[in-house]
Amino acid sequence: MKIPVNSRNLFVLVPVLAVSVLASCADSEESPPAESVAEANAPTPTAVITASGGAINVVIHLSPTDGEGQIGTATFNSESDITTVNVSIDPSSNEAQPIHIHSGICTEVGPVLHALENVVKGNSVSVIELSLEEILKNGALVNVHESYSNASNYTACGQLPDDLP
Repeated sequence: MKIPVNSRNLFVLVPVLAVSVLASCADSEESPPAESVAEANAPTPTAVITASGGAINVVIHLSPTDGEGQIGTATFNSESDITTVNVSIDPSSNEAQPIHIHSGICTEVGPVLHALENVVKGNSVSVIELSLEEILKNGALVNVHESYSNASNYTACGQLPDDLP
């Protein structure tokens, strides 16, 4: 069947063709596999260390050591002999969660070196009257507990660097 070409037919035909071309292009784009999306959102095990004007900042990533738990960051800002620790984790809990700096590594948690302010609704801010170098001197990690009633269940852990550059 032959369709006569005139301005009225082109007025209808061009938008129809454009829509069909765009639809076929959208169908050909592959969405990334779920595994690569999860990997992109996973925390990295490496601390990010920056220094500026006498202040040292260390950001560590918190994640579950086994199974489900919480993911987040602990940011250490140290100037002279004062270190501020800001923690943010998700999903947050309505129950206060104890959090500490322990010696050891996340798979072999040692004794508590410093208690931090409880994580409440996903956040905690603590001030430690020590330099970051002093806090790190024997190997340290940040450990989040599920709750006071279930303190033996660790929901997130992050390894602090052994030393600073």
